[in-house]
Amino acid sequence: MKAIIFNSGIGKRMGEFTQKHPKAMVTLYNGETIFERQIRILGECGIDEFVITTGPFEEQFKEKAKNFPEYKFHFVHNPLYDKTNYIYSMFLASEHFDDDFLLLHGDLVFNKKLVEEVLADDRPSICLYNEEKSLPEKDFKGRIIDGKLREVSINIFDDDCFAFQPLYKLQKKDLLHWAKAVATFVQDGNTGVYAENALNTILEDMDIRAKSYKDNYIDEIDNFDDYDRVSNDIAEFDKKKPLIKERKN
Repeated sequence: MKAIIFNSGIGKRMGEFTQKHPKAMVTLYNGETIFERQIRILGECGIDEFVITTGPFEEQFKEKAKNFPEYKFHFVHNPLYDKTNYIYSMFLASEHFDDDFLLLHGDLVFNKKLVEEVLADDRPSICLYNEEKSLPEKDFKGRIIDGKLREVSINIFDDDCFAFQPLYKLQKKDLLHWAKAVATFVQDGNTGVYAENALNTILEDMDIRAKSYKDNYIDEIDNFDDYDRVSNDIAEFDKKKPLIKERKN
């Protein structure tokens, strides 16, 4: 199992911060950046190889990766980061899809137990939803029918739609199937949409099972309001566990 983390966006809703830093370099309550927290947790769960897509400030990711010499990193730069969505980054990174993968966005903050449960689940391909959380207005929702993922979109609000977070466990064949659909979109010039737009065209042929994260924590940071909320929430959530030992930069 490997992991791909998408960090090629501009993050313009973070204002002046992302004029000099990638969004994943915001610092959480314990001194870790989002990026460092993701790598630490995934590494503690047994993942030791990472594909990191980048847009602006790639060197900052490479510098932080030096804090994890025990892991292998592949950096995939999207030179069109200001003109494309992450579907193009996935297209560029697909040459590394040689194993089962965790696929996730670089602005996600989550707890370790969630990852442990996802990896321990014997279902080969999994997505995450929350049946108790209110549907967000501007974020992903997942359409779940008979326990299977059938659509991912911002613009769905039906009774079979739930709050959804873009962290997937995918067996290799499912990841390659998605990558093939992504390649078709890119070849047709459709690079300004989400990779999930391509996924939606093939979900009827796939068996991605829905797993609830209602007893765990996962959320994204899109703006400074999110940053304050998520930073406080994860600090409270982490109090349930011993504090980590901070890494030296």
